[in-house]
Amino acid sequence: MTKGQLLLAIWILFTAIGLTAMIAALVWAVRSRQFSDQERARSLALESGIPSEEEERAAAAHCGEPRT
Repeated sequence: MTKGQLLLAIWILFTAIGLTAMIAALVWAVRSRQFSDQERARSLALESGIPSEEEERAAAAHCGEPRT
């Protein structure tokens, strides 16, 4: 087997493994109903997870951390 044939075989193997993994992930997602709540998914990225300064101060005071 030449180097070119070996390289081709390796690329085919990696492609087959990647394709199998993608299909398995898609099957898992469909079976576990990952795509069932599309209404919530549409706005999920827009919900802010960044606390306001007041919330940070309240959390720091509750934990006993000094204020900055």
